Amino acid sequence: MLFPALLALPMSCTDVDGDGIDTVIWNGSTLPEATNYQNPVWQPDLEKPSVFRGPTMYYAFGDEKEWSTDQNYVVPVLSSSKLMSWSIAGEAFSIRPSWDEGKISSVSCVFSKTMSTYYMFYTIGESGIGSAYSKAPQGPYTDYGKLFDKDMMGFEYCHEPYIIQSGINFYLFFETEDGIYGQELTIARNTAPVLKGDKFKVAGTGITGVYIFRKSSESFYLFGTVGDDQDSDIYMGRASSIKGPYLDQQGNDLMTSQGTLLVSGNTEGGFEAPGHVGGVFTDMEENEWIMYQATDIAKPLLSSGAARRPLMLSPIEWDDDGWPASVIQVKGGWNTPKFE
Repeated sequence: MLFPALLALPMSCTDVDGDGIDTVIWNGSTLPEATNYQNPVWQPDLEKPSVFRGPTMYYAFGDEKEWSTDQNYVVPVLSSSKLMSWSIAGEAFSIRPSWDEGKISSVSCVFSKTMSTYYMFYTIGESGIGSAYSKAPQGPYTDYGKLFDKDMMGFEYCHEPYIIQSGINFYLFFETEDGIYGQELTIARNTAPVLKGDKFKVAGTGITGVYIFRKSSESFYLFGTVGDDQDSDIYMGRASSIKGPYLDQQGNDLMTSQGTLLVSGNTEGGFEAPGHVGGVFTDMEENEWIMYQATDIAKPLLSSGAARRPLMLSPIEWDDDGWPASVIQVKGGWNTPKFE
């Protein structure tokens, strides 16, 4: 049995058709009986994942990390033909951004069909958020330098950018000590992205690692991580506009609510601390799938001593009102979603 084509609504990148909605093709499976897959779909690590589709392959970026002694990846890049198995494709930068010496984290990308260019946004150290560009989804990316920093925005810190295209407009969301803010961008040919208009707030403090899923022109889902590195879960809210207000299932605004629980740790299943959504996908049967990081309880650290965050894939079950019908319990091993 083969998997059917899979359509992905907007992720961190790639609006292939230029309409704010991506096209993703699931090319099938070679797993047992072609009806199941194994979690984690990638290990040992891809912290703060950003998953998107290039012209023929999927790509996933992660934080700079020393996976083992003398094996440091500056924005590791993975590739896959089917989302369920991945391999190292290299690093996003051939020349490291030079405007700060800190580590690169929280990478997010968007594709502009008009400019035929991929744009990357990233945090570097504590100095702010930068941007870069490439003509290929896997890179190498050429750095544009700093887009903005905490002083420009009037905060104590600005990090964890997330970029999304909605229609013909581009929006960058980021985390501050005051909550989650969004900022519209102008992206033009052969020039660095620039800020457009005023920033706007979409969620309060306590929510990190924001990812926004555009289900339709009038339906936006905000996913965020609540908790710390050792004990976190994924919560969500919904809005009719990308600028909010985002509400939980009980109608509470995410300015004060942490949202509705979607993914939780599962001690019996061997994984805890799910967080940082990297992508949300919709298949031909209108089923949604979510990719995120988690911690393997049996092996929480890399050989370098850094935290080990494998990449996970889980189906989402919705009720008739578009809210989670059940909470996803993170589980390792074989999973059996079946497509008829």
